[in-house]
Amino acid sequence: MPRMTITRLAAAAATLLLCSTLSAQNGYEEAIRQDPDRAAGVHHSYEYIPSAETPAPRGYKPFYVSHYGRHGSRRATKSSAEHGFEYMTAAHEAGILTPLGEELYEAVVRIHDDHVGMVGELTARGGREHRAIADRLYERHPRVWRDKLRTQVHVQSSNIPRCLVSMANFTASLDDRAPQLLFDFVTGDKYLELVAHDYYDDDTISAFGSALMREMLQASLDISRFMKAIFTVDEGRVAELVADPLNIIYQVFLTGGIRQCTETENAEIFRRFFTIDELITLYRCYNSRVYNSMGNAAEFSANHLWAACGLLRDIVDRADAALADGSPTAADLRFGHDSGILPLVGLMDLIGPGDCVPAARAYESWQSYRRVPMASNLQMVFFRKKGAEPLVKLYYNEEETLIRGLEPVQGPYYSWSVLKAHFERRIATYEHYFD
Repeated sequence: MPRMTITRLAAAAATLLLCSTLSAQNGYEEAIRQDPDRAAGVHHSYEYIPSAETPAPRGYKPFYVSHYGRHGSRRATKSSAEHGFEYMTAAHEAGILTPLGEELYEAVVRIHDDHVGMVGELTARGGREHRAIADRLYERHPRVWRDKLRTQVHVQSSNIPRCLVSMANFTASLDDRAPQLLFDFVTGDKYLELVAHDYYDDDTISAFGSALMREMLQASLDISRFMKAIFTVDEGRVAELVADPLNIIYQVFLTGGIRQCTETENAEIFRRFFTIDELITLYRCYNSRVYNSMGNAAEFSANHLWAACGLLRDIVDRADAALADGSPTAADLRFGHDSGILPLVGLMDLIGPGDCVPAARAYESWQSYRRVPMASNLQMVFFRKKGAEPLVKLYYNEEETLIRGLEPVQGPYYSWSVLKAHFERRIATYEHYFD
């Protein structure tokens, strides 16, 4: 897609945002006002929110779990760990920071110091998140983990260290509770490709998302207050000495968002240097970029869903094997990335995380702090009853969830044959989409 076309499409999409009603904004706005850390979106640390647990139909007992977990809270990756620091250091050295700006510089330096030699790595908080998720999974369905005839747990992971350390914490928690479990661990490039396959035409997706976010920011973010509070010179002079003022604010926003993951002391940025309205606006624009980049956004839905076909096929095939008489398998666990779990739930057509809307309007119904925070997880729990077909209940971020347009047997419980047929249809629709 030509660059000019991408820019024009993004501008048109951003115009939709300005035409939206205020009533649709209240939910995410209020959520961020209650907890500004939620403005970090995809970098928001995991929030466990207790929810109702629907009992299984009479006579059905859990016996197998299929799980996908995003790595837990981590440090910033690649350039995201450097840009905010580089910009604020340049401004500090140029002598153009106000006293408040110097405080911001010091906070950014503290966060950067925690990244030296550790870019992208799991934090202590990320490890705690995975241990807690595993503990609750055990408590929710202890029967799965205590079955003496099913002791095998197959574990597949991305070979990126933050996923491996997440896997270690999750399985260590299960091992503490059920030491008879036998874990089989596999990783490598092959498994990275399985749990987080590259998207079709990712460069076009990325270019559109960047253009869209910038158009949205330019249309809705007033940068004057922040610039006057932080810099001693006007925006034009800042651009001459340091960089694009809008990008400086965005990079500081990203640095501030990751602080909750690192838990760096004396480095609070969101509450100290941004107003809540600025955070809400930054989040709204960033949320659209995240959704466009990985979610089931209308503009690139097929590109993402195509990438998840192999993963969903693996889930189906391993579930069928585990359901066979005499199978020793208690669970199949997978550990990957946001770029893997979002296309997966889109391909499954989960209500909520898999919703398909235009990227510019994602804020109306799809919130990244809720749909894909650190340690996001999908759990499929299988139930059986003698002489009856197995049933499946799906949880997303530990909350019962449903499949769009698919009739459950009862409550959130689906017949495996019906659910499997749905998955097969979805795979068939997208696996050869770009052939």
